[in-house]
Amino acid sequence: TDNSICSVETQGIDRRPKLIEEINGIARDLGGEFTTLNFIEGTIGETHNSLFGTNELHQNAEKNTNSLDILIALHACDCATDDAIWFAIGRDADIIVTAPCCQHELRPQIDGHASNHPDHPLSDILRHAIYRERATETVTDAMRAILLEIAGYNTQVFEFIGGEHTAKNVMITATKRKERRGKEEEEAWLQERRRRLVELAQLYGIKRQRLAMLMGESIVSGGGRKPKVAVRNLSGMANL
Repeated sequence: TDNSICSVETQGIDRRPKLIEEINGIARDLGGEFTTLNFIEGTIGETHNSLFGTNELHQNAEKNTNSLDILIALHACDCATDDAIWFAIGRDADIIVTAPCCQHELRPQIDGHASNHPDHPLSDILRHAIYRERATETVTDAMRAILLEIAGYNTQVFEFIGGEHTAKNVMITATKRKERRGKEEEEAWLQERRRRLVELAQLYGIKRQRLAMLMGESIVSGGGRKPKVAVRNLSGMANL
């Protein structure tokens, strides 16, 4: 294989400066193909898009049908997974791969809903703390999957490693949808996805979810769409 036709540029981000210094040092020492591997210190929710490419790079990539923009977020804690997904959506990434971790955001809402609705159809499940914890993980990732579909991605959620290795073994993958629908068909499809999102949120008493907020998607019945909160993530983006 001619390596000249396959070039990979990898930009990583982490909050641990010592780890970043070590990885960048290894990459420099190895040289060659590893010179395109680089890590920066920070969080994905606070990172300016220019650190991950320019408009010129994006335009060049669009001309190359073999070019792919991929975001990978492994065990990004709690809402950091939402920030990573939103970052990828704003960049119009071709592929998104996330392994969520520590889905805490919805837990207080589910706890309160279960406590305030003793006649809830799932009361015999949600009255147990362990099941509320598991429901939090499942509902969080199910909502993310629907939101990714609304954003224009074909989405799958599956187990990517055995439970004996880690309990955090769920992966969400999303690929940019290529097929085109007619305007009316697309509107009906989006309306159905939004209906399902709202119904899922209502079942568990969810009124706030970070990715929905960032996308401007209401999860409350009759709420309609809201302006995007994190507009800076789009206005300053390269849309690679």
